[in-house]
Amino acid sequence: MEKSSWDKYRMLLLLVTAYVVMCITVIIGFTGQFFYWLIFDVCNFNKERSNRKLNVTKSSKQNEYYTLIVGSGFSGLGVAIKLRELGTDNFIIIERNAHIGGTWYANTYPGCTCDVPSNLYSFSFEPNPNWSHFFGRQPEIGQYLEHCTDKYDIRRHIKFNTTVTEMKWLDDKQLWEVITQSNGEENHIYAKFIMSCHGPLSNASFPKDIPGIDKFEGRMCHTAEWDKTLEFENKRVAVIGTGASAIQAVPELQKTGVKQLLVFQRTPGWVVPRADRVIGEWEKKLYRKFPIVQKLVRGLIYWIRETTVLSFTYRLPVRFLYQNLIKFNLRMHVKDEELRKKLTPPFDFGCKRALVTNDWYPAIQKPNVKLVTNRIKEIKSDCIVTYDGDEYPVDIIIWSTGYMVQTFPMPVYGVNGKSLTEEWSESISAYRGVTVPNFPNFFVLVGPNTGLGHNSIIVMIEAQIQYITQALLYMNENNAQSLDVKQDVNNRYNDNIQSKLKKTVWQSGGCRSWYQNADGRNTAIWPGFTWVYILLMKNFDSKSYNIQ
Repeated sequence: MEKSSWDKYRMLLLLVTAYVVMCITVIIGFTGQFFYWLIFDVCNFNKERSNRKLNVTKSSKQNEYYTLIVGSGFSGLGVAIKLRELGTDNFIIIERNAHIGGTWYANTYPGCTCDVPSNLYSFSFEPNPNWSHFFGRQPEIGQYLEHCTDKYDIRRHIKFNTTVTEMKWLDDKQLWEVITQSNGEENHIYAKFIMSCHGPLSNASFPKDIPGIDKFEGRMCHTAEWDKTLEFENKRVAVIGTGASAIQAVPELQKTGVKQLLVFQRTPGWVVPRADRVIGEWEKKLYRKFPIVQKLVRGLIYWIRETTVLSFTYRLPVRFLYQNLIKFNLRMHVKDEELRKKLTPPFDFGCKRALVTNDWYPAIQKPNVKLVTNRIKEIKSDCIVTYDGDEYPVDIIIWSTGYMVQTFPMPVYGVNGKSLTEEWSESISAYRGVTVPNFPNFFVLVGPNTGLGHNSIIVMIEAQIQYITQALLYMNENNAQSLDVKQDVNNRYNDNIQSKLKKTVWQSGGCRSWYQNADGRNTAIWPGFTWVYILLMKNFDSKSYNIQ
């Protein structure tokens, strides 16, 4: 009884301390943001930079454009909206799917939900007062992107069901040649600029160390390529993986009447409770009538989430506070000591992507669900075999094994025919996450080391669009034909990024994750506060580039 009381008091103390840290961060953040707004917006400190437009002459050739955008997710639509704001319609978007949305169109697995609150997982210039939940569901995020596409008249620029098969820089013409495939027909498109907005979480990854996958005679699919024809009632189902997609799909699959649901776990993850709720009509009306309120809510969420950088990047003692709170949550929801041991990660909180859910622990303890922690040895025609010799008969296999983050999804050739694969043979890197040496007029959004483990990627996307915008305007106003970042500038920048990453939880937290390549180099995560990146990307640094 005494131990139970002490646990409660300890939990209360941890919560109070966590809230104090959050409040201090929020106050400092809002204060800094206010003064920045006062100096740069109200006092028009940057007045000379406002209202600039692109002066683009439309080519007489039907297949030649000022800009070609690959992908129509948040990045692609954001770039397209900005180009229209800058006064040009001379661009085309290549989309391999039949609809816009990128990852939010492709991922339709049961329970697909964003782990960033809706008010922050949306464009800052296009708030949505009609979110139904605090955390947006996949269909609703898709609808939001459809709304943005139509409101800003972007749909007429999109070529759907079209795949980019190759991109090549033509030195003599100072243009990009892009080869596409659509309905079995090959087309050549030319563009001065390429905006690669394909997104890192767009291509499903299957394990290469499990033999016999091709021998399985049942049904299979990946969470990123969901098969809606699958029927689960009275079936023996295996879910392989316990990452961000699996912890959302498993609770929903458990409810479908499966005979048995086997969850194969290689490494457990830290589970953070999701403070979700239904957004009432009164709140929606308040947001519609007073948009400033929603903006303040967005700011509050943003600065609270920035707090975790103190733990993840700077490894301050606050990290023990957060980890103890999360462990307490595990003890509260999983009473079985053996199961709890299997669900306790051997690495620091934040080293791998945090799993935000309220449903995972209850689902994994259901009678028809079994957690398997022995590694898979092989797949047979009707079962999965683990290294301890156990065989698990299954009818359906669901692969929840992540995405191909460490490879670029299409061949790209830059100056003198140099391939991007060759450029990135030692390590994937880009200057400020958006430009690559030897690849002129080529911009990558959500590029190397701009991913996040704590905040909204939309914040990073908007910062990148700001930087790219400044680059385009600079070139337009100085009659420049091409730019590519200097090799030494790129090297210094990325050496600095890797140096900072060494001290963070993503490199020193005791795990290997999809953030890292085969050599253990972190090519995915931005090592710090997002507001630092936002300020870094405010202005284009022309001296860092070779400009012709």
